[in-house]
Amino acid sequence: MGKFMTMPKLDMSMEEGIIVDWLVKKGDKIQRGDIVVEIETGKLSLEVDNPTADGTVIELYAKPGDTVKVNEPIMYIGEPGEVPPPVEKKSPVKSASSGEAKQERVDAVEEALASYDLAVVGGGPGGYVCAIRSAQLGARVVLFEKASFGGVCLNRGCIPTKALVRNAEAWQEVLNADAMGISLSDPSFDWKKILARKDRVVHTLVSGVEGLLKKNNVEIVRAEAWVGAGGIITAAGKTWKASDVVLATGTEPLEIPFDNDGSVRVYNSAELLAEKNLPESIVIVGGGVIGVEMASIYSAFGVKVTIVEMLDSIIATADAEVSELLTVELKKSGVDIRTSSGFRAVKGGKALLSDGTEIAAGAVLVAVGRKPVLAGLSSEAGVKLDAKGFIETDDNLETSVPNIYAIGDINGICQLAHVASAQGLQVAEHLFNGKNTKINYNAVPSCIFTKPEIAWVGMTEAETKAGGIPVKTGKFPFKAIGKALAGGETVGFVKIIVDERWDEILGVHIIGAHASDLVAEAGAAVQLESTSEELASAVHAHPTFAEAVMEACEAVHGKAIHF
Repeated sequence: MGKFMTMPKLDMSMEEGIIVDWLVKKGDKIQRGDIVVEIETGKLSLEVDNPTADGTVIELYAKPGDTVKVNEPIMYIGEPGEVPPPVEKKSPVKSASSGEAKQERVDAVEEALASYDLAVVGGGPGGYVCAIRSAQLGARVVLFEKASFGGVCLNRGCIPTKALVRNAEAWQEVLNADAMGISLSDPSFDWKKILARKDRVVHTLVSGVEGLLKKNNVEIVRAEAWVGAGGIITAAGKTWKASDVVLATGTEPLEIPFDNDGSVRVYNSAELLAEKNLPESIVIVGGGVIGVEMASIYSAFGVKVTIVEMLDSIIATADAEVSELLTVELKKSGVDIRTSSGFRAVKGGKALLSDGTEIAAGAVLVAVGRKPVLAGLSSEAGVKLDAKGFIETDDNLETSVPNIYAIGDINGICQLAHVASAQGLQVAEHLFNGKNTKINYNAVPSCIFTKPEIAWVGMTEAETKAGGIPVKTGKFPFKAIGKALAGGETVGFVKIIVDERWDEILGVHIIGAHASDLVAEAGAAVQLESTSEELASAVHAHPTFAEAVMEACEAVHGKAIHF
């Protein structure tokens, strides 16, 4: 039996639509997804696909110029010779003269240049995800992006650095192949080829994002957008407006003042990723995520690396035991770590520290944090900023201005690409699906792709103590895991922190091989408020690194038995 295609709801306020033109006729064979009709909503004119079924066009229930209510039949798709069932309620149709219909379409096209359900400013992991999901939910969406899709993550952050991390791992495997009984003579690497591979990975993913946007009918404006009063947007010499606006412009490297005589090239993280040559030595200012990842990459390729960190430890947000082990392992790889030290100047080919120390440097990387990109947001927009310059939002990620939202790094809640994407989905579902779900930020995993990897979710032991929460911990080393021994990756451990009153898992901290993969199970456990006993009772495959998670849970109760 065939199916009716009904008048689709093309925007949130649409109640009826005008059939502008049929692009198929009775007797045509069509497939789901084929463009079949042009419909005008009063705001815009769109070519619409067949969402119903594969088959033959048996009946068309309206002619060009007719107005049909949303969800009333406009076409029947079935088998050749099939008689359509009676339509119990056909919409009353009204015909317009060809002149009237033409003028209405002209007016609609003029309005369509400016009016949308949603305008998204920024095509990073928050913006493009929000745009696509909103379009999937039936919204008319325009997205503004002045550079490449994917934002910092795809172009100057997560992805290019992970490509370099994999090259660094491969090179170290080559250098240590003898331990696996493999002999190699005179191995070498080509840094320019390594960078070319990194660029290919980035290009593939950026192209994929653009393809997804187009597939989901998101209109793309390749220009810098300026958001003014009332959410009015100017870009590419035109004015745009939408019922709702999402700001997703991200962040950029934070700069710090220092004296510089120009004797050493000073980079930010984006500039360093584009550098075509390896320096002999580099001083990295900042022992946070960017600093330690770049230190791990460059030291793997033989660069003399020094990390300068003002705090008394690197990765200060991580659990203390994890930070301590990473410090040990980085030092083993040749990285010099100077904590409780400030960076003061570049002079005479050296980096000068606050304690008077001078360090010879072929290059300097400043990686001390990031600041929000607000260049396209005018003061007339009226959006309120917090003390650090990030955009303030409520639980729905709406700013102080109604109908203007801010997602991703620009709101300063949690500067992670996967959080930006999650926030983009949250806003889309809130606006166009009526859902008011909230992100549990305590269950969001953090990953650092050093050697060894670091990942964690939930609270650190220091945070539980500061909060006065009585806890118990369980810890299990990778060196007691069969898969780790077999693979020669025995550095690291899994640490579980639980509330001792009811055994709820409050935090999971992992350092070692595959930590970024193992943390997914931990994130689910925290999200579901699992106990360590419940997680331990789930049978874990052998031999796998995941057994360390299970055994850490058992260790909370003194029952770990694995080797």
